[in-house]
Amino acid sequence: HNYALVAIGVLILWFGWYGFNCGSTLAFDGQNASKVAVTTTLSPSAACITGMLVQYFRFHKWDITMALNCILAGLVSVTAACSVIADWHAIFIGIIGALVYIGASNLMKIARLDDPVD
Repeated sequence: HNYALVAIGVLILWFGWYGFNCGSTLAFDGQNASKVAVTTTLSPSAACITGMLVQYFRFHKWDITMALNCILAGLVSVTAACSVIADWHAIFIGIIGALVYIGASNLMKIARLDDPVD
């Protein structure tokens, strides 16, 4: 993997997620779009921190790919509820999304299934 290209790809996706979440909300409720931007930021941020800490405590090394994949898990996790949750809910949704991703990734490795993301 080329870590620089992976990081740029995740940042492009994250930026596009603002267009998706905030743009969809803006079409229906313009007053709520700023709140959606905050929840769309908090969830992947919390997921990234969670993924990095779990990886560090398990293997005693930092893993950028785990952090980046957890960012995507946080974005996916918060998308459905981004306009109706409180800010602190987005943090917990990101943490749960990261833990679900880590568990699913480990299960796929145990089952020896090929995953293009890992």
